[in-house]
Amino acid sequence: MSNNDFNNPYSATPAQPVLVTTKPVSLTVFGIINLVFGIFGVCGIAVSGVQMFLVSTQPGMENPVLELMQRNSIYYGFMIASLALGLIATIVLIVAGVGLLSGKPYGRNCSIGYAAYAIISGIIGIAMNVIFLLLPMLEQLDNMADGPEKAGAIGGAVGGTLGGACGLVYPIILLIFMMRTPVINYMRAQQS
Repeated sequence: MSNNDFNNPYSATPAQPVLVTTKPVSLTVFGIINLVFGIFGVCGIAVSGVQMFLVSTQPGMENPVLELMQRNSIYYGFMIASLALGLIATIVLIVAGVGLLSGKPYGRNCSIGYAAYAIISGIIGIAMNVIFLLLPMLEQLDNMADGPEKAGAIGGAVGGTLGGACGLVYPIILLIFMMRTPVINYMRAQQS
């Protein structure tokens, strides 16, 4: 009875990792999206820097949001740090896009790193906007005359906060897809 042809379905056999040689379509899709968002991100950071450091100092260019930001050193410092870290994160996003399109494991690693940073910084950014921008802006509304400036202040403060929440969608989806089994197996196959 030593040659038992019976295969016990309950026997423990070590699972062999499946090496995938076909590149998942999601890597190409997210590679392209990462590149597009990265390019837009660099442009957005450049415009934000110009607005923050150049336009806000011009006479006759009143912007209640920039005025609030400049009056609060904590929020102003946070915005400067956000611009600097955002530029680094955007460069990582572009590198991740190139890596994903090339099918290289660093593309997945950079995507995961970017997604984690974007989620954490996004949550902190929303909290900072509510504390240092939205609440003070709502307090100032009583002193403002009805008109386009008041409507713009309300729209900007609320829109910026809700926009920050919407900005969390892509990093969460990116993180989910980078953790999927076909992507992990393909990247493992690329390392061997």
